[in-house]
Amino acid sequence: MKISKRVALVACVAFGATAPASANHSWGGYHWARSTSTLPLTVNKAINAGVWGTYVDTAINTDWNNRSVLRLTGRNAPAGTSTKKCSPISGQLLVCSNTYGQRGWLGIATIWADGSSHITAATTKLNDSYFNSAAYNKPAWRRLVACQEIGHDFGLAHQDETFGNANLGSCMDYTNAPAGGVLSGFNYGASNEHPNSHDTAQLNTIYNHTDSYSTNSASTNFAIRQPGRRSPPTPPGLTDPGDSEAEWGTAVHHDGKGRPDQFVRPLANGGQMITHVFWALEVKGTKAHEDDGHTH
Repeated sequence: MKISKRVALVACVAFGATAPASANHSWGGYHWARSTSTLPLTVNKAINAGVWGTYVDTAINTDWNNRSVLRLTGRNAPAGTSTKKCSPISGQLLVCSNTYGQRGWLGIATIWADGSSHITAATTKLNDSYFNSAAYNKPAWRRLVACQEIGHDFGLAHQDETFGNANLGSCMDYTNAPAGGVLSGFNYGASNEHPNSHDTAQLNTIYNHTDSYSTNSASTNFAIRQPGRRSPPTPPGLTDPGDSEAEWGTAVHHDGKGRPDQFVRPLANGGQMITHVFWALEVKGTKAHEDDGHTH
């Protein structure tokens, strides 16, 4: 698959260093607004439960629930939800799986943000066109991608974007070997299948304040203005995030292999749709940005 070279137009998005001494991997400051001490979020599942149920449930209930302010409730998506389109639900998360085609990506996470960088909806798409193959139909790969893409939906970025160095023990770390251990003669160390303490610390930093309104559906009515309090803007238009670069907007960041992995698409009402892409290892990037020789 050919990945187009694009010039990053937005330089304000900072990602983590190789071995962070402190949590510093916020996804551009995007976060859910909340007016309460905790952030209750509904995570809808429109997945092939036979192959993804265990991994998505682990990501929701074990990996991310009760970390920092997060209070997550997983449930099956409303009847009629299209797993192919995975159209967002205002104020909630939606996780979908389907055979989205040989488009080069294992998973994508998309958030819709208002003019104040507040997330108003989020989706994760898991691409069975790759996970049905021998290379990726492995528990470690499923755990890593499910955990990481759902983590992006809370406003987390990566702790590290080098694929061929030792793992940090976090699903927010790129790697060639999510299970850790020795691969192709290189010792990757710990597994990257679940979050670590740095992810919790970053969530504490991202959600270190409350807002005058909430953008999660458990406590938000966007149509009501509260006297004496700043009202939230109208939620950005919520549509299918799409499956290709042409639909995601402008590339604003590249991963350690030189591949565009974050895109921004402005919306008519001043909001934004922001998409993170987890590319398959075999997808080639810009040669000058190749970070290592440790590949499958």
